[in-house]
Amino acid sequence: MEGRILKCLLVTVFGLTVTVTGGMTPAAEQLVIYSGRGERFTRPVARAFEARSGVKVQSLVGSPNQLLVRIQEEGARTPADVFISTSVGVLELAREGNLLQSHSSPAVDRLPAAFRGPENKWFGASLRVRAVVYRKGKVEPSALRSILDLAKPEWEGKLAITVSTNASFIGGVAAMVAQHGEPAVRAFLKGIRRNAGVNVFPGHTPIVSAVARGEVELGLINHYYFYRAIAKDAQAPIGIVFLDQNGAGAPVLIAGLAILKEAKHPEAARRFVDFVLSEAGQKVFAEVNYEFPTNPAVPAHALLPPRVGIKLAPMAATLDAGKIDRAIDLIKAAGMR
Repeated sequence: MEGRILKCLLVTVFGLTVTVTGGMTPAAEQLVIYSGRGERFTRPVARAFEARSGVKVQSLVGSPNQLLVRIQEEGARTPADVFISTSVGVLELAREGNLLQSHSSPAVDRLPAAFRGPENKWFGASLRVRAVVYRKGKVEPSALRSILDLAKPEWEGKLAITVSTNASFIGGVAAMVAQHGEPAVRAFLKGIRRNAGVNVFPGHTPIVSAVARGEVELGLINHYYFYRAIAKDAQAPIGIVFLDQNGAGAPVLIAGLAILKEAKHPEAARRFVDFVLSEAGQKVFAEVNYEFPTNPAVPAHALLPPRVGIKLAPMAATLDAGKIDRAIDLIKAAGMR
């Protein structure tokens, strides 16, 4: 467990940079969240939970991998009750390290089995699909059938990607290892490194903006960044392609949450998990962030295509914690920025 966590840390910026909401002084009727998701998500869901429960939420935001290291180092001293991650693969690492506790409830029972971790120790909250945003008039969508196509020489100088330390980049590569095998992923990483060149961005939002401005022709993103952009500007000259629809299915990442074994407010933590999995909580994912809810009773945002209309990679491709290790090894071997 420790080796895996430290390996994750090697591909992140050393020194934890966090955002604290409401201070970090746990007390009665409070809940402390370590969130590997940004304030854009954490704040709306926390406020909605506070309004319904009366529980005050305090959050510390940072990289999922760095927060996992922090939880391990804090041990029984950790003030955290709930751990939120952009990838349930990181939550599975926490489970393997005996850092989580089980939880059962009617809300959990309604969650499809594919989104529940072993022993009910973590829970998938939303789906994020790896996709390509492209510049209309410059790219013919039919030229992009598989994610492996992004490595073709014809896209040299035309592709934008995130830094390789981005959690979604790592998770996407891990899913690809499970789908396509290591030799194909090695070639893919070599190709996109060449094709991106200097077009390596700290996150997905600047990629979408660069494509919209015509600075690059296409970019590898999580799907919801495209929908955020067109929600603001429906006339933006960009489109989206969901890849591998005639093959293995589009790589998918599952974001989730878990209750920590050393939680000081376990009852509040259980109530928070149940809220996130409820229809009201899931609507935050759908309406605020344009993600696909894991609760089948909650539809995706009207801007998105129906989830049943998108062929997704098998969920197992994103759940194998061991694939995260291999993805990190392959990324480092490829010399990715």
